[in-house]
Amino acid sequence: MSMMHCSLLSLGCVFGFSPATDQPSLTALRALKIAQRRLRPEVRAKLLSVASARTDASLVPEAWRFVFLDQATSGHSRVVTVAAKTSSEHPDTIEAFSSSKTDDLDVLHAISQNKLVIDSDKVLELARETTKLKGVLAAEYRLVQPRSGREPIWHLYFYGDAEEPIASFQLGAKTGAIEQVDHEDRQVLCGT
Repeated sequence: MSMMHCSLLSLGCVFGFSPATDQPSLTALRALKIAQRRLRPEVRAKLLSVASARTDASLVPEAWRFVFLDQATSGHSRVVTVAAKTSSEHPDTIEAFSSSKTDDLDVLHAISQNKLVIDSDKVLELARETTKLKGVLAAEYRLVQPRSGREPIWHLYFYGDAEEPIASFQLGAKTGAIEQVDHEDRQVLCGT
């Protein structure tokens, strides 16, 4: 190792940087803890949705978007996005003080955070164990609370070249129960 490389590595450690290979991926639950640090306690408990943008072929999200109910804001919600930097242990956070037009607060329900056992990396692992898909180029993750009071549900969408998903799954965030959803919106049980 060259002297310059060692010096840069040491300097990077001082400022919180570490080699990308040493860092765990930014899972949804890890990012949630980071997002909650920016919020008042009464808002932290009112998580309405979790989502990632479509990711690349690695299928591992680099950013997570959290929507919290916050009656004190003009849009009645607070949106916090947590994005990982490959060279930093401290992900960036971006906060918006009103809801975006894509969030329908009337149909979203507060997610039972004590029931969040299955993290996004496990969601991907369970879906891959269920079926072997070819041509997957990206994935999108969403977590919501069903109205029925059941456990929170992960929605995982796999994309190929087209805009429409080639496969989608629903997974229980507490039990890991998995269902594959076909294109006619019928649910087919794939396993538990």
